[in-house]
Amino acid sequence: MNFAADIEGVFTKEEIESFLKDEQKFYIEYAEENWLDRYFKIKAMSQRTHVPSITSVISDTPGGSNLNHSKTEQFALKSIQASEWLDTLFYAVESLTPAEQKLIELKYMKKRNDGSRYCDEVIYPQLFIGKTRYYEMKKEALEMLGRNLYGLFSERGCS
Repeated sequence: MNFAADIEGVFTKEEIESFLKDEQKFYIEYAEENWLDRYFKIKAMSQRTHVPSITSVISDTPGGSNLNHSKTEQFALKSIQASEWLDTLFYAVESLTPAEQKLIELKYMKKRNDGSRYCDEVIYPQLFIGKTRYYEMKKEALEMLGRNLYGLFSERGCS
């Protein structure tokens, strides 16, 4: 029994292509919105050395669920979580091809002197590829990165 032939009998070619396109779009958006757009903020959180105030508070009102965690502990936990988040992102980026890694790093993980990201027209000459191939590679890299990150986070039970 040929599974592919059975599926083609159930769905039209257009329906299959539409499903695959929607799936690709989901993973690209997941990589960009949930990971790459947050990169600089999370990176800053992981590197912060500011120690919060350690002033004691005495109150007649019982505290919430954070009674056993000081502000210093909470801050340290957030810094550790940010570092783990970055480790997950770097691990997923390393699973890409070297050219895709460089593309992601140049486009999403580096900033110009004025704080903005590099535009595509600056990046593809650095990769020694043409504009059309750049956009194809960018789409492929983002989709693969999104799939990898989604899989890694699903395994941990996070979302």
